Amino acid sequence: MRSYVKALKERLAPLSNPYLTSLADGTMTRDELVETQIQFLFAVVFFSRPMAALAGRLPRPELRMSLLENVLDEHGGGRLRFSHEATFLELLRRLGASEDAIERRALWPEVRAFNTTLAGVCVMDDTFTGLAALGIIEDTFAGISAAIGRGIVARGWLAATEIVHYKTHEELDEEHAEGFYRELDGPYAAHPRHRYQIEQGLELGGYAFMQLYRGLHEARARRAMRDVRGPHSLADGWYLG
Repeated sequence: MRSYVKALKERLAPLSNPYLTSLADGTMTRDELVETQIQFLFAVVFFSRPMAALAGRLPRPELRMSLLENVLDEHGGGRLRFSHEATFLELLRRLGASEDAIERRALWPEVRAFNTTLAGVCVMDDTFTGLAALGIIEDTFAGISAAIGRGIVARGWLAATEIVHYKTHEELDEEHAEGFYRELDGPYAAHPRHRYQIEQGLELGGYAFMQLYRGLHEARARRAMRDVRGPHSLADGWYLG
């Protein structure tokens, strides 16, 4: 399985995604970065929910551990001021986005498509497919986090010491991915059907995550506002009431 993951990551080439190349070469403006990162916040807020749903579908506690540990990390180990939502909000504040400005943003379809894909694979699909999809997302996000942090610093928008959230994910998401992969190594080697299910999840997760960044890049100048407060929808709650 690890050979398949390595080949897939080479094929996905996440650092060649237009979102990251435009940040690296300076063609993405600060306003475009902030607007797209506000949208990415909505994916961050949602991410732990499909994981929690998938954990509930796994029959044995030892199978649930990597997921439950990940969900706990998403919530700051129980200290919500260190949750991924809170650290990402802090990064956005440092980039100049106020909570009121964030609250007024309407959810883009690119983000809703990503969130809905994760919900679908974790709730309705084979459990190995869901685990693999989450694993490759965590795996690729480690390198993407480092690239976004470097890009922000290189543009002079924040100092390296001011980069929160992404600095954590450079290392944490590699650990998370390894936890998922360990759960999948045995099933992948044991049976062709499990191997197929896992490869389907790896492909889907990689595709959906790269498509999210491509979509954010294409829509980076969009300004979508709303005149209502509170959750975006029942399926995708938001942090202010």
